[in-house]
Amino acid sequence: MSPLRRPRSEQGSGRWWTLGGVELLDVMSTVEQLMDRGRVVHIGTDAQKSMRRMEFVTVICVLDPGKGGRVFYTRQFSRKEMTLFEKLSMETWMSLELALKMNEEFDLPEDKKRIWVHVDANPDTRYDSSNYVKQLAGMVAGSGFPVLVKPDAWCASHVADFAVKNKHHRAFLGREGEAD
Repeated sequence: MSPLRRPRSEQGSGRWWTLGGVELLDVMSTVEQLMDRGRVVHIGTDAQKSMRRMEFVTVICVLDPGKGGRVFYTRQFSRKEMTLFEKLSMETWMSLELALKMNEEFDLPEDKKRIWVHVDANPDTRYDSSNYVKQLAGMVAGSGFPVLVKPDAWCASHVADFAVKNKHHRAFLGREGEAD
């Protein structure tokens, strides 16, 4: 399998969820409506290797300054073994592909199409991902989107990381256990 081939999604193509576990049937319409109200969209992807495969989680964070925001995520799987560059490239491409799709499909004025792409790579040379920051950020910027890298890439390094590690499920399970 080519390292940049699209992974299979968790349960069919295009299934999106909230962190609360509610399936969202039309994430694109929901995000478009939020953007039409002036909200900014942030997109990031993180991956985690399990025993059998690599799991990728792409998140859409729609901020409402002073009031919080909304988070939607989708899961996809790929082969387990890949280099760091292949993994980071796949993460970046998944986020960028979604941003491109939104930019193309949304019937909004250009001033309302505010989409930021977060890249889960760190320019600090103490980290191996620093070797790829310029290339990955350039891919996003060259496609016309503002880009954030670590430590500012919170959507990829915190929100997507939270979802890929299923921390949101553990948080809800803990609350349910308290009610019993």
